[in-house]
Amino acid sequence: MASSSMFLASPILSGPTQKRSLSLPSATSVRSSISVFPRSFSRPPPISRTLSAVAAIQVDHQDSVKPSAQSSSPPPALPFRIGHGFDLHRLEPGLPLIIGGINIPHDRGCEAHSDGDVLLHCVVDAILGALGLPDIGQIFPDSDPKWKGAASSVFVREAVRLMHEAGYELGNLDATLILQKPKLSPHKENIRANLCDLLGANPSVVNLKAKTHEKVDSLGENRSIAAHTVVLLMRK
Repeated sequence: MASSSMFLASPILSGPTQKRSLSLPSATSVRSSISVFPRSFSRPPPISRTLSAVAAIQVDHQDSVKPSAQSSSPPPALPFRIGHGFDLHRLEPGLPLIIGGINIPHDRGCEAHSDGDVLLHCVVDAILGALGLPDIGQIFPDSDPKWKGAASSVFVREAVRLMHEAGYELGNLDATLILQKPKLSPHKENIRANLCDLLGANPSVVNLKAKTHEKVDSLGENRSIAAHTVVLLMRK
C-alpha cells in the first residue's frame, strides 16, 4: 500500500494541467532572420539558366579538343598487309587462252580488253588491295586504247613496283584457278615459274591450285574461267 500512496502523491498528477500558448514568429522577424544568412545560401539560379551554362562549357571544351579538319596523319606503317583478288572472264571460241602468262592449248579463250589473263589480273588486284590502292580496272581502264590486247605481265610489274615503292615485299601468295576445261596439271609448273619470275619471288612462297566447278553454271559449262588470289605483304 505504501507504494500506492507514493504514486498518488506524485507531483505529476497532483497539480493542475498547465496549457502553453503557441506563439508564431512575425513576418518581420522571419525576414530579418533570412537577411543574416550568408549569400551562399541565397536562392539558386533557374534550372534552365544552369543547364545553358553547362552546355556552353561542354561545347567550348569540345571545340578545344576537336582536331583540325586540315590536319592529316600519315597512314600507319603496318608490318603486314593482306589482299584478295578475284577475276572472271567469259570464254569464246577462236581466242587464245592465256593463264599466268602461258598460252594454254584450248578451243576457247578469254574475251577481254587486254589478253584476258584471269590469273595475273587477280594477282594484281590482290597486291593493289593489300596496299589500299584502286583496283586494276581503275589504274588500267579498258576505255584506254593503249591497253587493247596488252600483255598482263605489264600490269603485274607495275603492281610489284608499287609494292616496293610502299616499302613492302611479297610474303607469300596462294592462288586458285576455277575452270572445267582444259586440265591444267600439265601446265601448272610452267605457270607458277612464270608467275614467280614476274613477282621476283622464290617458288616456295607461291602456291597455285586448280579446281573444276563440277559442271555447275557458266564455269562448269566451260563458258567462263575464274581465279582467286590471296597475298601477304611484309614490310621490308
